[in-house]
This record gives sequence, C-alpha cells and structure tokens, in this order.
Amino acid sequence: MKSQTRVVVIGGGIAGCSTLYHLTQEGWTDVVLVERNELTSGTTWHSAAQVTNFGATQTMVGLKSHSIKLYKELADDPEYPINYHHADGGIRLANTERQMEGYRHFASVAKGMGVEFEVIDAEECARRHPLISTDNLLGGLWDPLDGDIDPAQLCQALARRARLAGAEVYRHTPVTGLTQHKDDSWTVHTEKGDIRCEIVVNACGYRVNEVGAMMGVHHPVASMEHQYFLTEPIKAIEESDFRMPLLRCPISDYYCRQEKNGLLVGFYEQDCKTWGMDGIDPNFVNALCPDDLDRVMDVLEGAFERMPALTEVGIHSIVNGPITYTIDGAPLVGPIPGKRNAFCIIGLRAGLGEGGGHGWLLAQQIVHGEACYDTWVIDPRRFTGHGNVELTALKAIEDYQNEFRFHFPHEHRPAGRPIKTTPLTPVLAAEGAEFGVVNGWERVAYIKPSADFEETHSFRFNETFDVIGEEVKAVQTAVGLTEVNGFNRIEITGPGARDWLDKMTCGRVTKKIGKVGLSYLLNDHGNIKAEATLANLDENTVWYGSAAAAEFHDMDWLQKHLPDDGSVSLKSLTNDWTILVLAGPKSRDVLSAASRGDWSAQAFPWLSVRHAFVGIAPAVVMSVSFSGELAYEIHVPNNQLYAAYLALRKAGEEHGLRLFGSQAVESMRLEKGYRHWKADLITEFDPLESALDRFVKLDKPEFIGKSALEEHVKAGPRRKFVSLVLDCTHAPAHGGDSILSDGKCVGTITSGGWGYRTDKNIAMGFVDPEFAEIGTALSVEVIGEPVQASVVDPCLYDPQNSLMRA
Repeated sequence: MKSQTRVVVIGGGIAGCSTLYHLTQEGWTDVVLVERNELTSGTTWHSAAQVTNFGATQTMVGLKSHSIKLYKELADDPEYPINYHHADGGIRLANTERQMEGYRHFASVAKGMGVEFEVIDAEECARRHPLISTDNLLGGLWDPLDGDIDPAQLCQALARRARLAGAEVYRHTPVTGLTQHKDDSWTVHTEKGDIRCEIVVNACGYRVNEVGAMMGVHHPVASMEHQYFLTEPIKAIEESDFRMPLLRCPISDYYCRQEKNGLLVGFYEQDCKTWGMDGIDPNFVNALCPDDLDRVMDVLEGAFERMPALTEVGIHSIVNGPITYTIDGAPLVGPIPGKRNAFCIIGLRAGLGEGGGHGWLLAQQIVHGEACYDTWVIDPRRFTGHGNVELTALKAIEDYQNEFRFHFPHEHRPAGRPIKTTPLTPVLAAEGAEFGVVNGWERVAYIKPSADFEETHSFRFNETFDVIGEEVKAVQTAVGLTEVNGFNRIEITGPGARDWLDKMTCGRVTKKIGKVGLSYLLNDHGNIKAEATLANLDENTVWYGSAAAAEFHDMDWLQKHLPDDGSVSLKSLTNDWTILVLAGPKSRDVLSAASRGDWSAQAFPWLSVRHAFVGIAPAVVMSVSFSGELAYEIHVPNNQLYAAYLALRKAGEEHGLRLFGSQAVESMRLEKGYRHWKADLITEFDPLESALDRFVKLDKPEFIGKSALEEHVKAGPRRKFVSLVLDCTHAPAHGGDSILSDGKCVGTITSGGWGYRTDKNIAMGFVDPEFAEIGTALSVEVIGEPVQASVVDPCLYDPQNSLMRA
C-alpha cells in the first residue's frame, strides 16, 4: 500500500468510485481509494439504481446528463460491458393542474441544458405505460432517457478505468483516524498503515459522520429506511414487445420499474423511519433492515389503484435498506466548511442515478478550484451552524414523505421550524408576518392582511399579489420597516485590512472613513465568487456584508487568502447582529425622531456609515438601499434589537410607517436591476458578462482573477446579463426558464417578478451576446408557454438614483 499520494478518497460506493475515476480524467492519477469492506457494500449494492435526467435546476440536469452519457459509454465498452437499460423512458405523474404547470416549468429548465422533456396527458401516459389506470390522473412529464443500471457493475467499471489510469484501490482497509498537519496536508490512518496525502475526500455514505468525527466536523446527513419489493413475473410484461417505462407517482408516493419480467416497486410511506441515529453496527455490511411491509400498506393501496396488475401477482422478494438524506434533499458535494484540503460527496439519496455527475463536478473542484457549472445547489456550505442532527432528521423525514412532490415558488415546508430566530420573530408573527426561510433564519416574506389569510403556492401570481403591492406602495409613498436577519457580517480588522481587500476585489475599495461601497470578489478563473458591501467604520475596521446564505462560503474564501503576517483578522458577527431596514421618502424623518444627530442629506449622504443610538439601542447605520428608495440599514446587536424596533415603530406612527417583507424587496430590486447572489451572480460568468463593468478596474496592479479576466476580455463574452420586460400578467418568469429567439433557446432566466412601481413583469437572465442589445425582441417560456419579451435598461425605476440621494 502507498504511504504517500495526492488524494485519498474514503468510501467505495458510487460516490467514491465516481470521484476516483473523474480525478484521473482531470489528470490526477496519483490518487487512492480506501474502502472498509468490499466495493459497493454500503447503500450502493441495494440501490434501485434508476437513472433519470430530471432535475429542478440546470446544474442538477447537467450532472445527470453527464451520468447518462458516461453510463452509456461504460455499457457499450466491449472490453468490460455492464448492464444498463438505457432510454426505457420514464413518467412523473400528476393529478393537479399546479403539478402539470410545474412540469412545464421543469421542461423549460431542461431545454436550456439541451435536454428535451415532454409534457403529456393522461391518455398518453397510459398508452406509453399500459399497466396504469388513468383514474384521478391529468398527465405527466416524460423523460425519454430514463433507465436503470446494475449498481455493482457500474462501480466496478469506474474503479477499473481509474486503475487503468494509475489510481489504486485498497479494499478491506478501514480508516481509523485522520490527522491534519500545519501545511494543511493529511495523514489517513488505516488498519493497514498510514497514507500521507494533500487532500481527503469523505465519500462514506451512511457512515459519513463516523469519518466526519475523525476531522472534528458533523455533516447534516441522516439515513432513512427505504423499502421496495420485486414481483413475480407479470403476463402483460412477458407479452410486451418493449420494456415498461419507469414510473414515479406523487399521488400515491411510489415508483416502479421493470425488473426482468416483473416489477420493482418502491415506497415513500408517510409512516417512515430514520435509521442509524444512535450509531451503526460496525458489522452492518452488505446488510438490510428487517422487512416491514405493514408500514407501507397505505402507499401500496394507492399503487394497487394506479396499477391493478399488482393485485394479481405475488411478491418475489423484499428489500429494506438505508438511504441518506440532507436537510433539503440535495447532496453535499464540495469543500467541507471550515477545513482546508477536505472535500465530501455525501447525502446522495439518488446516488446511482446522479453519482457519475457528482463525481465529475467534485473532481473539477478539487483539481481546478471550480466546476464548469455553478455548484451552489450541492455545496456543503449552504448549511451553516443550524445543521444539527435533530434538524437533519426532521427534514429527512419531510423530504422522504414528499419525495416526488417538488417545491413551488416561495414554498417553505414546516419541519424543523423555527431553527433560527431573533427577539423580533414572535413580535412580527403577532403582527401577522408570514415567514420564509433563509439559511435557517425565519425572515418576513410579507404581512398577512388577516389572520385567516392563506396562500396557494403556484407558478402563477397568487393571492399575495395585491398584498405585496400594498407593501411596495407604502415604501414608495411613505415609509416601511422590515427585519433582515442572518445577513452575513464579518468584521475585518488590522493595519493591512484595506490593502488586502483591494487585492481581494476587482474594483476600487474606498479608503475614506464613514463610507460604504459595493465590491465583487472573483475566483482564480476570473468569474464571480462573491458580492460584498464594505463599510469603513474606522481606521482599522471594515465591515464585510454579504448574503445570509454566504456565511460559511465567504468566510472560507477570506480565510484561505489571509496574509501570513497577522496584519488582518476576521471575526464573524453574523449571529450576533440583525438589520432593521427603514425605507421610503419619510424614512429620514422617522430615523431623526428615533436617533440623536444630524441625519440630513448633507451630514449623512448616500453610501455613508456611522455609529449611533436608535432609542436606547446602540447601532451602526448605513445609508444604502436595495429598494431604490431613500433607505437606511440599521445594524443592531440582537440583545437590543427589540428596543430599537420599538423606538422606530413609535417614531413612525405619525408618518404612516408600515411593515413590509422580503417579497416586496424582491420586486423593488428587480426594478433597480440589482442582483441576487447565486441567482444572478454565479461562478459561470465574469463581472463583465454579468454587466458589472463599473465595478471592475483592470488598471489595478493586482487582484485575484485578474489575469484570467483579461483572457476573457480577449476571447469575448460567452453570454451577457440582461433585464427583460415580459408581455404577460398571469405569471412571472422563474429561474431556469428558457429565453428564446425564433423558437431557439438563446439564454436562461435567473430571476423574475412583478415590478409594482413600474407596472411591469420583469425578468433577468443570461443570453447569447448577439441578443443582449436593448430593444432586442425575444420570448420567454413562462409555465412552458412562450411569452413576448424585450431587452430593457436594467434600471427601470429612478435610473439617476435621485431618490436614494434625496
């Protein structure tokens, strides 16, 4: 066994084998996989192994398409062919029009990745799958490339190719410990000796937290028992001249696919069960949980109604084994938060179908620092300190129970809530606040007009349309107040802070005390890494503010680039402070009544920051605006947040102050052309392609990503960011919707919503460069139907920013 290598991958299931293979494909061949038993002896061996192209985001569609292409190549390899039923086709059923509209949206998302889905009616579903009934059925989504694969053969084929490229695989080699050294390299301790390496990858399936504990971290991954059974042969299948398509049924929470001349039928029962919460038997290898068909009888009855043939056939065998889930159901693939040279590829509940793509994207991140797609949807850092064992288990149960029911826009499911709150959460709830969730934080979405108000989540404009419009009107004409909790806040101190930040960002960093500026950080490839507000509090202190979701992501990036001489220090204040946003033409009047000092435009102009008191509460006040109106961000320590809130509410009484929420802010920022990180700002594009030219200073002597950005300039833009106005009033565009020209997909929507002050349906997105000129006529698929659209100036409301400067 080697004592020195570049990467050690721990775990020999689909995650580990795919990562090892793809590392060799990226040019790193001095790599090793260690497995405590045999390859595929964990969850992989009993997987139902369905391989679908369906994904809710373009990144997920892209990685699944890669899996399908790779698996087809492996299956066709004459030297080592594997069993892969490719392109049997698959149907996701629906019995409500809202579900059908969701399928139309997802078909548009896939189109932008070169994947063609088809939305079909109930009769066509039955024609393609003759075993199903059309009772209580509207239709479904057809995936022509759906199929299934032999899990053990797949992993052996990947391991074989990795070995041929120079990688090594050590079976029956349990890892007993991990030691990280001062240079950030690792020693992997095993029962057969130690291996020194640069990088460690945790690919340990349901044993993920056994290895996590060895490096002092906990991963938000929990296991669920999952059952399926195999039937005896079915006459209709024996007599059919084609293989039955795969079926996924959100109506009755089951799936099925053909297995020989019978069916494999799996269940997502409501009376589901976590597994391994109190530890896992070391001898649980190639093992299963006890059968428990009583638990799935309610689901089975629904399957009988949909597929009457199941009532006439016997059960051949039953499989009940653990599968892993994360807090949101998507896997964790990428850097381990707070650790250097440590990565994970875990929580793969659909591991066999997606694993080829996950290993591909992870290998790119390890070798190149980034992948070809923005991988935030699977990034381990999207969950922060709230990702504990109990929350993960609750969300795993909820995701399991809703396996085939996608999230609607603005839908935030109830399990594990609330997990992050401020002193104002119950106060705002009493005021009628409806909350959404941002990085675990309960954040006000809107204020309900009555206690019995209920929202029907939909891809269309719904009951909240007028509610949000009234909130926007209050901000535009008078003054509004909202809480922005969880905002990522890092205090940067030291004599070298500003010079260091100047090298971290692609624009100018203001050095004037009491001023605020917006900056963009690039990765080594010259593309957008982060967006930050930098506030100069004093000679040695800068506050770095960014999106709530960026808490771990941005801290990792900043810490990675800290100077070695100790001239710069970082301290997170994210969980100790909260922002109260006061916005509207009367906001200065309210602030002046609640806080001593001169708040005039001359004494405290736009983009200023100062320490102050709001009532009796200490605060840091910034004159910045995400709404486009005169506005102030009032940063307050959480233990005095309620006092500041009361002072502002009292001061606002005579000015008609009204509470508003994040959905009103979303509308207003679209009208201003402001971006959202990880919606409009992604790692696939540079700041020039993202229409942020004014924040780029290529004449600076040095900043991260500068040389790569200069190469982009020479090559020309890959795509360009645009704002669009849509000619429809029934629904907004949603992220992932396709932008078309003469029926051809030429771009993708990143954000969309109604602009109440401009009375326009606004969207943002990236298009091929030749379609980016203002005035260009295009169309956008809205719930699957093309709607006329035109490229417009990104700032549709107060383009001179006169209101914010007033």
